[in-house]
Amino acid sequence: MGGQSGAGGGRWRLTLLLTMLLLSAPATSRGGAELRIACASNFYPTLQRLALLFQNRHPEAHLELISGASGQLYQQIRHGAPYHLFLSADRAYPAALHRDHYGDEPRIYALGRLALWDPRGVGLNVGRPLTVAIANPATAPYGRAAEAVLDRYRDQQPALRWRAVVAANVSQATQLVDSGNADLGLVALSLVQDRRGEYRPIPVDWYRPLVQQGMVLDTGNHQAKAFMAFLLSGQAGRVIRADGYALPGGDDAVAR
Repeated sequence: MGGQSGAGGGRWRLTLLLTMLLLSAPATSRGGAELRIACASNFYPTLQRLALLFQNRHPEAHLELISGASGQLYQQIRHGAPYHLFLSADRAYPAALHRDHYGDEPRIYALGRLALWDPRGVGLNVGRPLTVAIANPATAPYGRAAEAVLDRYRDQQPALRWRAVVAANVSQATQLVDSGNADLGLVALSLVQDRRGEYRPIPVDWYRPLVQQGMVLDTGNHQAKAFMAFLLSGQAGRVIRADGYALPGGDDAVAR
């Protein structure tokens, strides 16, 4: 997972470039085995693993994976980015797209968790101000969750001197902590559970539930429908749960 964090800083620039290239592609390219999946950055490492499993079943499929903050991807879709699938970190963005007839009805594929990551063992009650990396609350559901958790910490422990450092998405927030440019991170559990240092899962009632929904945007693309069906399968669910998510209807989804 360390390589994913290191690549996070440049991914948004690559996403912008890729979007420009895709927008200039001929419309006829949408009809083949090509499958472009736009996903929230917290889910990108999991999506990479799932894509390999899917391609074992569908060797004819050519997958392109694009990640970023859910709100940024949402705006790209509204401006014509030719993605076939959208995997958001919340349900609000897919609901808005579905309401405006951008694709099929959204489906829940994962329930996210937030964690406080302390890779260097700084601790919470040190005698100096601490920087805490979070995703941008304006565009990233994990950023909005982190903002709520910061407020809760400040209410419970007024002596804490924490300053938020805002990154474009939760993957880049993780990179800020990994590189030493922030002391702590309020980031996706899925991105830190296998990393160095300590992490504390945040109680789920401290923030609005991270109900992650996906939707097929190109309803005529059979590969997109096949991938959505695979995403909701038991095989994919085992990978998703192993990466730190809960699944809807499961025992680990209690209190959501």
